[in-house]
Parts: sequence; C-alpha cells; structure tokens
Amino acid sequence: MVFALAFIVFPLIFVIVLSFTQWAGIGPAKYIGIQNYTYLFKDPAFRSAIYNTLLWAAAGIFVQTPLCLLAALILSRRPFMWKFFRTALFIPSVVSTTILALMWYFMLDPTVGLVNGTLNSVGLKSLTRTWLSDPSTARWAIMVPFVIYIGFGMVLFLTQISTIPRELFEAAQLDGVNVWKQDFFITIPAIRRAIALWILFLVGYVLKMFEYPFVMTDGGPANATMNLPLYVYDQMVTANAYGLAMAAGVVTVVLGALLMLVVLLGLRWMELR
Repeated sequence: MVFALAFIVFPLIFVIVLSFTQWAGIGPAKYIGIQNYTYLFKDPAFRSAIYNTLLWAAAGIFVQTPLCLLAALILSRRPFMWKFFRTALFIPSVVSTTILALMWYFMLDPTVGLVNGTLNSVGLKSLTRTWLSDPSTARWAIMVPFVIYIGFGMVLFLTQISTIPRELFEAAQLDGVNVWKQDFFITIPAIRRAIALWILFLVGYVLKMFEYPFVMTDGGPANATMNLPLYVYDQMVTANAYGLAMAAGVVTVVLGALLMLVVLLGLRWMELR
C-alpha cells in the first residue's frame, strides 16, 4: 500500500493538479482552469496522437494477436523444428525496442535501405517509396515492426495451451474432429483468459510506446505518426509546457482506463456465454 501510494496515487494526483496550471517546470505554477484541455482538443497534433494511438491498439488486437495465436496453435502441435521457430520468434522480445526501431529506420531508408534495395533488385522500382517521409506510408511503416514481433504473446498462449488436458483432444479425435475444429472449439475457448490478459498487456504497451515513433519519424511527417507518449514528451521537453503535458497525460490515463474496461467487459461477456 505504501509503494502504491508513493509511486502511483500521489504522482497521479500531482499530474491532475498540474494539468490545470501553466508551468514551465521551474518557478510557481499559474492556475488557468481547463484551458490546457481546451487547447488539447483544438490541437491537430493531439487529435492525430489520439487517432494513431487507437489505431496502434486496433492493429495489436486485430492483427498482432491473431498472429500470436496462430503461431502458438501451430507450434503446440510440435511440427518439425518447432523449438527453433519458437526461439526465433521470441528472440526480438528480449532485444531493446530502441535497437529494433533503429534497425527498421535504416531498413526503410530510401537510398541505402534494404526494403527499397530489394525492390530495385527484383525489378519493382516503381514500388519504392520514401517510406518514413511520406505521410501516406509513414504511419503504416512504423506499425510493421510492432505487429510482426509476436514472440511474447506466442509464448504466453503456448504456456496456457500446455495446461489443457490432452484427454479433450483425444476424445475429439475419436469423434473424427479435425485439427482446426479442435483448435476453434477446444483450444481457443480454454485459453480465453490468456488472450484477454495479453490484450491488457498490449493496450498498456501501446499507451506507453515511445521508441518506434520517436526513433523512426519523431512524430512526422506532419504529425502523421504522432502518438500520445510522444506528444507528452514534445510538450514537456521541447516546448517546456509542463501543464499542457500533464493534461495530455491525464487524457492518456482516462483513455487507457476506458480501453481496459472494454477488454474486461468483453472477457466477462465471454464467460457468461
């Protein structure tokens, strides 16, 4: 309780109080009411940050999560070299996100990057792009490394699958149920709590994800890749608008609470069915 009060409750109260002030980080803070919040929702950069954050959450839930589940279902059958593939898919999860973001930054470089170089070498020069400088491609380009690294979710699902009694699958096989129907009617319902837990982890990660947009695009071009953590950073470090940054932080907390509530209600609905 002491640690929760010291590192969660009191800092949150501090942030909420400062969100109603104009403060440059030093000196006294000036109370300005809800002006920070009024400015936020008029700021195109902030609206873009909310949109991108929700888009990243949707990509994680509807693209990354199915990929994690598919990999776990395949590897749970222990195909040829399954241990190798399990390790290979998990390795990026233990590498610094900053390093991964920097690697993809150079891969997507328009002149020396691997992506454009590969397209040129196979005769697809017309498909080359300035991936991180074009607003139409930058948003999706920085989502690629986020979506394809599925190791942590895959291992979480694999661990939960290993706890399912094998008798259920043996009985289904005797009844002539094929592998995919076993996964759909036995495996997935049995690990629904793990899926909900992973989505909670995912939402929490999206709300604090900073490295990919900061390293790869710095929120550009034209705020096309701005997200909430990067917006808070820019207002606090670049603009010295601490009060505005605190207001953006409060909005982030509220948005996170709403997303978590939706996930928990979804889990509750699945349990009642």
